[in-house]
Amino acid sequence: MRATYTRKLGTETFLGFYDVHADVLSGVFRKRKRLREVGEAFRRLRACYPRKKLYVVLDNLHAVHDHPRFLALCRRLRIHLVFTPTEGSWLNAIETYFGVLKRSTLDGSDDRDHISRRRRIYRYLRLRHRRLGNARHPLTRVRLVRPIKLDRH
Repeated sequence: MRATYTRKLGTETFLGFYDVHADVLSGVFRKRKRLREVGEAFRRLRACYPRKKLYVVLDNLHAVHDHPRFLALCRRLRIHLVFTPTEGSWLNAIETYFGVLKRSTLDGSDDRDHISRRRRIYRYLRLRHRRLGNARHPLTRVRLVRPIKLDRH
């Protein structure tokens, strides 16, 4: 099924994280990219690095990056945000790692459902981490952290 097919199952978003120091790529799939989903992903990220200072480069998060609740959540989680300019994804050096992920897992694929696509991407990430020797890094478990209750204020 190419890009012109009808998406009866909807789309999914991969909220990806890359640790530049450890060369670890990970992330979580969500149906949407709203404040709730991004907030949960950032809480999971913080759980992977409990005592470290975190700088997160935001790329393609236009819907939430200037929302007061999101900014307050990042302050509470001690996450420092670094914004890429509009139409400036090419400035984000991490983009190449996500490009390799896409080419290795999605190019030429015609998935009938989201589950098979997710499995293929997570399989690629596991093999990548095993090959690089960082399979035990905390970020590799970002999708396995127990769900966290979200604030409603």
